[in-house]
Amino acid sequence: MKHLFAVNQKARMIETLVIQDSPKAHAMVAPDPPFGCTTMFAPGWEVDSSGATHGLCTPIERDLYDCYHTCYWPAQVPDALTNSPNWAKSCGAPVNDWASIDLVFP
Repeated sequence: MKHLFAVNQKARMIETLVIQDSPKAHAMVAPDPPFGCTTMFAPGWEVDSSGATHGLCTPIERDLYDCYHTCYWPAQVPDALTNSPNWAKSCGAPVNDWASIDLVFP
């Protein structure tokens, strides 16, 4: 039972292409995973409504090391939850001194 009908030339052309392509088999293979900075989806939670960071409930400045290390500017930073409390012990001094970074808001 067909409920939709092609009403113009372009729709009829697409309909004939779909009918022609329907018996073909397609392999169900997962695409190659993306690498680098393309794997992150940050929908804009990094800034508040004025385009700044000082109006956020949980400041993004807490995770500056991860911002440049994994190409991700984090927005979902938990307040006190961590699965690896000693993750920065083997890192350099800038990672351990993150609390001394001064932030200037215009």
